[in-house]
Amino acid sequence: MLTPELDEFIVRMPKVELHVHLEGAIAPRTLLELAHQNGVELPARDVAGVEQLLRYRNFGEFITVFMTMARVIVRGEDFARLAYELGMDLAAQQVCYAEVMISPMQHIKRGMDLYEAIAGAAEGFAQVERETGTQIRIALDYGRQYGPDLAWQVLDVARKAQPIGVVGWSIGGNEIGHPPEPFAEVFAAAREAKLGLMAHAGEVVGPASVWGAIDHLGVMRLGHGIRSIDDPHLLTEIIRRGVVLDVCPSSNLRTGAVHSWAEHPLRKLYDAGVLVTINSDDPTFFHTTITEEYRRSVTHFGFGADELTAMTLNAARATFLPPAERATLYTQVNAGIVTLRRELGV
Repeated sequence: MLTPELDEFIVRMPKVELHVHLEGAIAPRTLLELAHQNGVELPARDVAGVEQLLRYRNFGEFITVFMTMARVIVRGEDFARLAYELGMDLAAQQVCYAEVMISPMQHIKRGMDLYEAIAGAAEGFAQVERETGTQIRIALDYGRQYGPDLAWQVLDVARKAQPIGVVGWSIGGNEIGHPPEPFAEVFAAAREAKLGLMAHAGEVVGPASVWGAIDHLGVMRLGHGIRSIDDPHLLTEIIRRGVVLDVCPSSNLRTGAVHSWAEHPLRKLYDAGVLVTINSDDPTFFHTTITEEYRRSVTHFGFGADELTAMTLNAARATFLPPAERATLYTQVNAGIVTLRRELGV
């Protein structure tokens, strides 16, 4: 039950978000302004039109709209603006640390300089850190549908951008027909470069996608991973290895990955002992925020302060920060939560 005290705890608690896409966080008004500024035609003329676009029946429709809207972002300063707006929003929600994904192929295929895009985002996030103290780092989320050959080009840029805040490497995009295994060599190179490894897997494709990600790519974090619940052996192995699932409940409903809150396996995954975290994925596209995802986790899954604390600390332990910085973050978040729980009596 979402009591006033628990709601205040959710609003004020220090948070860590590990699964959020920069392009999917663009505010509708900003989207329209950038479209006008950059001469990009959109199938929407006003905020109401954008809201109408953000209605999908399945994952394929979501990807189509995502790609359409990403076209308005064409310069490094556009990325700086988006990063600053997202970062300030996260800071207002008491997010101490976040890892934000950029989808490189959405921009490379339009002729953008990827390093310029990353540098712009890094500039926006750095300004947020100066103003609020909230730390934000970048992960590149390569669209698996473009195949492994082009991924090497993106990985080269990721390595060059590590000094300005790139900490993670991931594959995303359409799981259907694009298994993880062909990307094994790319992931091995990313690991050698000391990038944190993540893969979207087990969202709309079943356990085979998750097995491929953990066995062949060697990831210790999965974007979504909810279909792991369908294979008891896989569930046991994920728990044994300490693989973390970055779960995005509202996203799963909005894309049709699950059909109802009652069907969503987050509670079962948590109760089984899987290390899960809660995230917003694409806040604009799914009409949510990290704070709202915490609220919905109470309303629909019956989580309380103990479980919300555990999942937040899971996230603090699972960041791609260097070990010493990760330990500092964990201590900061844990201390803040302990103090707040004592104050609120939750």
